[in-house]
Amino acid sequence: MRADFSNTQIQALATHFVGNKHTDNTFFYSEELVRVQDEELQEQLKQYFTAPFAEKEEYFEFYHESDEALNTVKHYAEKIFADQEQLLEHSISIAKHLFEISDAPNIKSGELHVAYLDKVYLNDEVMPAIGLYKTEERDAFFQLSKQHTGYEIELQKGISADKLDKGCIIFNTRKGMQLCIVDKTNKRSDAVYWRDKFLKITAMADEYHHTREYLAATKDFIVKGIPQEYEVSKAEQADYLNRSLEFFRNNKQFDEQEFANEVFQDKELISSFNGYKHQYEENHDVSLNGGFDISDSAVKRTARVFKSVIKLDKNFHVYVHGDRDLIEKGYDEAVGKHYYKIYFDKEQ
Repeated sequence: MRADFSNTQIQALATHFVGNKHTDNTFFYSEELVRVQDEELQEQLKQYFTAPFAEKEEYFEFYHESDEALNTVKHYAEKIFADQEQLLEHSISIAKHLFEISDAPNIKSGELHVAYLDKVYLNDEVMPAIGLYKTEERDAFFQLSKQHTGYEIELQKGISADKLDKGCIIFNTRKGMQLCIVDKTNKRSDAVYWRDKFLKITAMADEYHHTREYLAATKDFIVKGIPQEYEVSKAEQADYLNRSLEFFRNNKQFDEQEFANEVFQDKELISSFNGYKHQYEENHDVSLNGGFDISDSAVKRTARVFKSVIKLDKNFHVYVHGDRDLIEKGYDEAVGKHYYKIYFDKEQ
């Protein structure tokens, strides 16, 4: 599921300043919309507001601990979708909400931009969308001005046109509102206010989510769980990781029993995996589905961190991609060191 913004237009834009309630306690709201009449500026803003979301595969939905209707951003997004002319009024309420939850010392001040986007495509469905963006960082740049006898150079600071700090796009689909997000700053666990406190969203239970979560749980079991119960070499762990990834690559649908039999094979190990999986669900507050359509894009993204690497002191890294039987571990008593013997046909 990917969005297409090639025909998107910015119909309205409101910008407000939201400070840190804990430190500077500054809040400024605009009394009129931002005028975006220049075509080149319109195009640059569209790129700034939409380009970071074009490749997003993970989508979210609003939630609230007691009642989803009490989710503040969702409430005002519904009002804006119902009447675009009220965007300025409701954007102020959204900015006030952001100010109220910006009460931790590490939260940076910045502008909140609320944009009404028209002609957004998602899964071949055309719809309006609302973009929420916060600009926090300022980049230095040189401003050159030509004078009668030469040039003057002035150092200024501004917002980079190709570096979005924080943002989300709310898609008004026929099935309800769906979101994708960007948060390139404040990635520490104590600073996820944008997603968890401001937006209050949770990952949608779609094929991308199911695939990613199951692969994450599998890797956790292989890397952390198995060594707690069994003596296992790094080469064997690498083999389990490779088998897991290959199962997801070679199948369109996921079947939990088939996966466990093919990857772990041993009954005791399968039983350990099932027990570990239930504990993982509790610890990570996720639900691992036993059957779902496999998302190719989630598999490709997960493969980047699903590396089967054997690290040997600080001298060597051995990447294991295939046949476990072609790598053999031993111990040389004469030199007092462990070794790996690797079999291959030709050197490349």
